[in-house]
Amino acid sequence: LVILLAASAGAAIYFSQKGPVILGQQAGEEVCDILPIFTGQFGSGNTGIGSYIAQDICHTVFANEKNDVAICNKIKTPEFKAECYSALAMKGGSADVCDRAPADARDRCFSQIAEKLGDAKSCEKIKIANDRDNCISNYASRMGDGSLCKKVTNINQRDSCYMNTARNNSALCNEVSNPNMRQDCLRNIGR
Repeated sequence: LVILLAASAGAAIYFSQKGPVILGQQAGEEVCDILPIFTGQFGSGNTGIGSYIAQDICHTVFANEKNDVAICNKIKTPEFKAECYSALAMKGGSADVCDRAPADARDRCFSQIAEKLGDAKSCEKIKIANDRDNCISNYASRMGDGSLCKKVTNINQRDSCYMNTARNNSALCNEVSNPNMRQDCLRNIGR
């Protein structure tokens, strides 16, 4: 492990001074495959799944540079894969790229696009109900658009959505179904 760490640090210093490895006069995606395979855990570490962080970052860079979603599929870490697809979607200014993402990256891609491009329709394409509700609620709160709250399926989250957007329209407090929350909403508006 110490030898791998020393070699990685040495390579980082060398490449920062000398530039990328050149294959055929131009840095190629093949360079990603020669990076260390297992570079440590990413995230909570409870999943038992090793991450290929160096390779994944490398593939992300080349996918973005070449605007090629096929390269995103080579990424093994779901967080990086979703980021790769959403970066290409951002570059193109459309969530269409997220439609082509594999299942392990699709919902996260749509969520990121909704946040970054301000596209509420992307939230509605998220398959997992709780994630979809979170996306819609967050978008509605950011934009102050309480009309979107009716699309939230979880009643408690819908009530919270109305409360968070009522600052722009006090009539939304009347949409809160929980009587205690409705009173809190009206009190907050009164301040």
